[in-house]
Amino acid sequence: MIFFVNQYLLTNNSSIEHAEMKRLKLFKQFDAPASLVLRDYLPLLDQNLKRFGVARDSVIDMFDFFAGATDYPVHKCHVEDLHFSNEYQVSSGNNFREVKNGDRLVAEVHFIGGEVALVDHVDYFDDAGNLTLRKVYDCRGFMSKMETFGLDGNKFYESYHRPDGSIYLESYYVKSVQNTPINSRWVLPNYRGHQWCFDSQDDLFTFFLDELNHAHGDNNVFIADRPAIAINPVLNMASKVQRYLWMAIPEVNGGNDLKKGPFNAMIQNALVNHAKDWAGIITMTAAQKENLEQRLGKKHAPITVISGSPVPTDRQHVAMDDRDRHHVIYVGRLGGDKQIDRLLRAFQQVHNRVQDATLTIYGYGDQQEVQSYQNLQQQLGLAGVINFAGYQPDVDLAYDQAGLLMDASASDVQPLAMAEALSHGVPVVSFDYQYGPAELVENDVNGYLVHVNDEDKLARQAVKILTDSDLQDRLSAGAYDHWADISDDQTMAEWRTILPATSQK
Repeated sequence: MIFFVNQYLLTNNSSIEHAEMKRLKLFKQFDAPASLVLRDYLPLLDQNLKRFGVARDSVIDMFDFFAGATDYPVHKCHVEDLHFSNEYQVSSGNNFREVKNGDRLVAEVHFIGGEVALVDHVDYFDDAGNLTLRKVYDCRGFMSKMETFGLDGNKFYESYHRPDGSIYLESYYVKSVQNTPINSRWVLPNYRGHQWCFDSQDDLFTFFLDELNHAHGDNNVFIADRPAIAINPVLNMASKVQRYLWMAIPEVNGGNDLKKGPFNAMIQNALVNHAKDWAGIITMTAAQKENLEQRLGKKHAPITVISGSPVPTDRQHVAMDDRDRHHVIYVGRLGGDKQIDRLLRAFQQVHNRVQDATLTIYGYGDQQEVQSYQNLQQQLGLAGVINFAGYQPDVDLAYDQAGLLMDASASDVQPLAMAEALSHGVPVVSFDYQYGPAELVENDVNGYLVHVNDEDKLARQAVKILTDSDLQDRLSAGAYDHWADISDDQTMAEWRTILPATSQK
């Protein structure tokens, strides 16, 4: 069995989670057993799995595991299912409802966003109006957590509940010097007939990973995916296990020399002090493998290249005449390393040359940062020309309607959106950053790469494509024809080089 170890699956996700979901579907397609393993308490997990079309039996969350609720069916919970006293008055409202006893506020019932009056959590108040208790409901319809608050408003205790109401996990808090709650202890009060205490959630997570390994016969493959969360728990597992480090980020921080710069703090310990403790290290590009081999010398685990962007081989082709030829897209996170400001300035030059060119930016980021990009859009005179479309769980239609993808990022490990765009026949113009673009884009075949931060050249190459229909048609055909190295067949073949024999069929 292979387990991809991560933290969460949310309503809005990064490329790490999207790549994982692609992997789960790939493994299911080829009948190879695999599961995504999650650390966090996720009362909306079932809703999010449906949002992204991920099978419930492909995901194991730590809290559901200990609760015995991994396959609990959905039961919708509404206000009337909370059974408040008939003496109480319940107000009306779309987002929340007040529960009162005369003039005294007894409780507030808050609803799950995007659903019709399904209970998310209920806050209870004392006679003085202080919040004393919060009951959090799993979207499948049962109360799954209770939080208890002191008179100072700080949380000091949490209990986690099975669908039958019994407690399976407790969490205790103490005050910091800033008078804020700090988690101090996790307790499994009766697991396999014993009480188990843990100093941190990481320690609890490590224990869970060992239990999961035992439940599947030991010596399974555990892949540490999200660096800050997964590396230490996987390294600290005590059971017999095959550990792999998935390089989900560049090994150095942006702006540093890849060959000599200091390792990223999140993976430094894994690469420097534990480079030989892994069964293997997995990169998504040959270039990153080469750099790591040079930097680590001989004292490291074997390094394997496996694409993180598998694409289906049966993608239906959409002709450029059936698209908006002058519609440009960007898909991805809106963070500083993605250099959206450079993208906007380059696109201003494109729009000056191609008057009907438009740009849609799909993705999410820090609200303040996104606002700065929207302000820059106004300053550049691009109001109504650029659309910030926000996060979209499915962008297949966006790819099939686009004439070009532009990317002004500074670094990556393998740009997922670029691979997806090419598989939909969308030509790409991008900075030639490390890592990935050079292994996906071939100049004058499926797009163009330019030197990092050369906004003028980025714009010129985009204009070159948008003003030459024959070239655009040829690059689109090249995009459809030149991604065999990241096809689902090839990617699964790469995975089989590390999978246990018992996991292959």
